[in-house]
Amino acid sequence: MSHPSMENVRTLYSLRDIEGVYGSFVINAQGAPTARDLPPVFDDGTLAESGNRIVRLWEVVSESSAAEYAWLEFDEYCLFVKGLSAGCLCVVVPPTVNLLALRLASKWVVRNLDRDVAPFAHSA
Repeated sequence: MSHPSMENVRTLYSLRDIEGVYGSFVINAQGAPTARDLPPVFDDGTLAESGNRIVRLWEVVSESSAAEYAWLEFDEYCLFVKGLSAGCLCVVVPPTVNLLALRLASKWVVRNLDRDVAPFAHSA
């Protein structure tokens, strides 16, 4: 994983203000993790392996409409996925999380993450 800016890590950490949020991570358009605020049980290998699938899922979900987010349910947790200008924000939460609070907070997080990435988007 590339070295995320401290600002991005602080931005992700702010999602923990919502009761129940386990953590979050960002993947780029290729599915590679670029920033994380997660417990150690979610290692970089797991994130890298999941990243491509998440990006493909987001492409399908947002292809026919401007989806606000995707909600994936697993046995022990749920994954809230929201598109970025170049990738996705992924938040690991319990099924009982306050979805309205998460949706509102994720808008702020996405805006801040996109602002941080914007100066580099055209330099490739």
